[in-house]
Amino acid sequence: MQRCEITGKGMAFGNQISHSHRVTGRVWKPNLQTTKVVINGVTVKVKVCTKTLKTLKTANEVEVMQILKANANTLSARLRKILSK
Repeated sequence: MQRCEITGKGMAFGNQISHSHRVTGRVWKPNLQTTKVVINGVTVKVKVCTKTLKTLKTANEVEVMQILKANANTLSARLRKILSK
């Protein structure tokens, strides 16, 4: 399942309603992009949603660590392991 590795943003579910008001299931997927992030001196490839990517692009290494610690409960297991080293 598609999920942002930092914020935990994932797929959203709902209904698509046609002009005749027929209702069918629908899925909204997050716009995930792969980017490289430096965590504790280690360069790691992560999949993040575009809103997070925009925040990370303007942040320096200290600010990236603050962002990761602020989202500690939604981090992927792989990033938690790297962060704990």
